[in-house]
Amino acid sequence: MPRRREKGPWFWRGAIALMLTSVFGLFAAAAIHQPPATDPETGCRLDRQDPVHTIVLVDQSDPFNATDLEWVRTLLDGEARSLPRHGRLTLVVPNSASPYDPAQVFTGCSPGSAAESNPIFQNPKMIAAAWERKFHAPLMVQADESLRDTVAPSSPLMEAMYTLADRPDFQAQVPVRRLILVSDLMQHSPGFSMYKSGADVDAWAGSSLADMRAGLEGVEVVARIVPRQEYALPLGDVKAFWRDWFGAAGADYGSVT
Repeated sequence: MPRRREKGPWFWRGAIALMLTSVFGLFAAAAIHQPPATDPETGCRLDRQDPVHTIVLVDQSDPFNATDLEWVRTLLDGEARSLPRHGRLTLVVPNSASPYDPAQVFTGCSPGSAAESNPIFQNPKMIAAAWERKFHAPLMVQADESLRDTVAPSSPLMEAMYTLADRPDFQAQVPVRRLILVSDLMQHSPGFSMYKSGADVDAWAGSSLADMRAGLEGVEVVARIVPRQEYALPLGDVKAFWRDWFGAAGADYGSVT
């Protein structure tokens, strides 16, 4: 009966090398999936490397009825769900009392959705629950509290956007920046009022606000017009005015809807 060949040193060396490679591979994979440190309050990366920042500026100079509120909730829900992991969403409203200091209602970052999770290293159900508890629910609650039964005597839209363009978390180091303007688009402040001057480019050029320029280079801007029974000016004129204004600000002006 032939003797069984004993495994030589080369076999054991190969086995040990394979084992070590597998172990180091697992550690490397775990390190790749190790999440970066985040702020406990906002869930945003402490290194400020937000992949996306979407700012939603909601102008509520006129009161929102139940339909308007649901319309805004649907918009916010869609924006929240579209964010990638660590993407930031900020909700802001104009401030009539201090036009260059728009009020921040909410800012926070998505912890990631279940669809983005890696089932080998993560639990999709736990990720979905964390997304709802830490990000989506606080956004909706704070939006409801801020927007319900609120009326403002003016709409300093331009002043708010000058300030938003200067936010340190809304600069060119953020790969994707978006500004969504939810409004009837009627600029109304002491600096320039469409109720007094109309959507007149020459009147705007002679106003005090014309000396300033919102630095929105590389920012995608979308205007969502709040449904109204009647508008103070022809919408075509208002849309054309803002198209020129955002173009001068360097924005990537996608649409007015």
